[in-house]
Amino acid sequence: MIQLLISLVFCFCAFPYTAEAGEPVRLIFDTDIGNDIDDALALAVIHALQSREECELLAVTSSKDNPHSSLCCDVINTFYGRPQIPLGRVHQGVTPKDGSYVRKVVEYSARGKPVFPRRYQQAEDIPEAVTVLRKILAEQPDQSVVLVVVGFSTNIARLLQSPGNETCSLTGKELVTQKVKLLSQMIGRFDKEKPTAFHEYNVKVDIPAARTLYELWPAQIPVVVSGWEVGRAIQNRASSIINDYNYVKFHPIKIGYEYWNQMPYDRPTYDLTSVLYAVRPARGYFGLSKPGKLRINEQGKLEHSTDPNGNHRYLTVTSVQIFRTQEVLESLSSQPPAP
Repeated sequence: MIQLLISLVFCFCAFPYTAEAGEPVRLIFDTDIGNDIDDALALAVIHALQSREECELLAVTSSKDNPHSSLCCDVINTFYGRPQIPLGRVHQGVTPKDGSYVRKVVEYSARGKPVFPRRYQQAEDIPEAVTVLRKILAEQPDQSVVLVVVGFSTNIARLLQSPGNETCSLTGKELVTQKVKLLSQMIGRFDKEKPTAFHEYNVKVDIPAARTLYELWPAQIPVVVSGWEVGRAIQNRASSIINDYNYVKFHPIKIGYEYWNQMPYDRPTYDLTSVLYAVRPARGYFGLSKPGKLRINEQGKLEHSTDPNGNHRYLTVTSVQIFRTQEVLESLSSQPPAP
């Protein structure tokens, strides 16, 4: 117990980023929802934290080039009572296939009638992601925004490369430098047992974008990434899906989970961990690596090199933290919408 307390104190002291007490975290969520179900659960966690006044969801952008990806975000935002949240979708991106659940959630019907209302009826009416990102960032106070990126780096790389325009004269990199205070990203793998052949999905599907992100990211803005091994260790259990979402007859998260794979199954909380760190960085849910620098190496994999002057870290997790964080994430992802 004494050792655990010492570890937690160290975690609190070592954090490069802390949320302002009493101030909701201003958060942008960039997701490839549709490729895995954890994106949907992560968005549910954000809505639960916003209902608790711990964060403010400024926008949701999709890096999956499928129309039902953004429309599914629209359904989830509307279900939680926030249809007004700006959406953005990638143009000429990657992974255009539907996947196993987003189209089904968007088009889900009972007795021939659609079950889930949404703001947009067709994806073509949803603005392009970088346009949305630039507009939202330009409207925020300086050093106030946390970017949570849980899919490919496509949209953020394009944001960093974007020129100034009539909305904001700053380049994308200048805009990020001025407005963003943290990048919390689910990407890579950092456990010592990682096989040399392992190629983490969010990197390998758009390697050029990941390389651009880490080459152009402003050195003074902290980056904390959650590797494959952290979300893999913390499972969202089928028992939660079966029992905790029955406060309504039709729940988009539960339906999506049931379509993503054959029930019952437990699923890693990959993307949820980056959301939880972004909003509650100093609650002892995770540990942190030593500071260093992240880059995409010659093999197209994300690597971290220790450097006391670096501003990049990755999450770690102990057996005690796994149990505690699992309970927290299941509770938040199944929390009912605010009345």
